Amino acid sequence: MRDDRPARGPGVVTGVLGPTGVGKTAVAVELARLTGTRIISCDSMQLYRGFPVLTNQPSPDEMMAAPHALVGCLDRAEACTAATYASYAHPLIDEDLAARGWALVVGGTGLYMRAALAPLDVAGDADPELRNRLEERAGVEGPEALHAELTRLDPAAAARIDARNLRRVMRALEAISTTGRVWSGRDDLWSPSYRHPTVVVGLTMERSELHRRIDERAGRIVQGAVGEVRRFREEEGEEATEPGGPGIRSAIGYADICRYLEGGQTLEETVARVAAATRRYARRQLTWLRKVGDAVIIDVRDREPRDIAQEILTRAASATLDKEPLS
Repeated sequence: MRDDRPARGPGVVTGVLGPTGVGKTAVAVELARLTGTRIISCDSMQLYRGFPVLTNQPSPDEMMAAPHALVGCLDRAEACTAATYASYAHPLIDEDLAARGWALVVGGTGLYMRAALAPLDVAGDADPELRNRLEERAGVEGPEALHAELTRLDPAAAARIDARNLRRVMRALEAISTTGRVWSGRDDLWSPSYRHPTVVVGLTMERSELHRRIDERAGRIVQGAVGEVRRFREEEGEEATEPGGPGIRSAIGYADICRYLEGGQTLEETVARVAAATRRYARRQLTWLRKVGDAVIIDVRDREPRDIAQEILTRAASATLDKEPLS
């Protein structure tokens, strides 16, 4: 009987990074088809269940076309760090390499990708007592007080983190408390070695086209996510769903949709604000990508996903069987 399954891979992990809107999911589906393995999602917000539109999770058709892991698997209010994500991703990567000789890690969260592929040189899981103290302070003094402390300890980090994003402010303070040093300006977060032979691919496109895609998608996401946010707030209450907290409450668009539901801004203003925030996030994603010195950069402009996927696999197949990064 003929066996049409893909041939066993060379034992290489393929990490696909890129800004939101560049088309990573379509390429990932083709990669999964070609390799016969699943897609391990590397998106810090797609982890949460109940918000497929707000977090732009793969569509039902895409989920049917290729199996996805680490999508919609966490409770909406559950906190997750890069170290926690790594604890989920590492066994999946090891399992896929053993079973098929390929592992595909695809997404736009650079720190999580870094944690999935190699030892992470930042603080691990925070001390629960420290987090509780910070949460109590935020409740009594307000998030601005924690941001003011971060400004004193690490001005560069404070300048990059919105004072309303309590989760990120606390995470930065936890890292400083755990390591005793600032890390906002460090360039050593991407280690010169990986857990397995690895190819990191960065997908890019011309900025104006990327922004056009982001702006177009913002309207679709806001329209669909209003119901998701409203339902969450009705089920859990306003206090437990205040923007900026752990879990889905730190997702791009969440705070603006809450403001819209409260009558603080129009739907048109909400769409515009979400589009602008997403464009800023895309710039940060590209900054992360530039830190990966050995990444293979592929311009996806005017190319079909299957063609891009085939190029990625050609690169991966030439990987040497050691744990040094590929150049």
